[in-house]
Amino acid sequence: MKFLRMLKTLVTAKGMEVLLLGKEVTMPDGASLGEVVNIKKDLSQDRIWMAVDNLSQEMIIPIEQIASVTNKVVLFDDLPLASLAVDGNLSSLTKTS
Repeated sequence: MKFLRMLKTLVTAKGMEVLLLGKEVTMPDGASLGEVVNIKKDLSQDRIWMAVDNLSQEMIIPIEQIASVTNKVVLFDDLPLASLAVDGNLSSLTKTS
């Protein structure tokens, strides 16, 4: 059963990569956080994050914070600052290839 869950996470991460890479990430008020440059996953926890680059400062944002996706990725208004991490603090994450 764990194998099927890991496989589901891999497929979802690949789909998120196709959908999100290169899109601008904004808050509902229009404030830009940067551009999605990578999708990261942790198979053991069944979690997926997007890496957002803003002037060479990379943030990791969980995909659960996405409110909508059109030509931009809009996050929920109540994004807690604790959910953001600077790249390198989540060493167990792996890049999709």
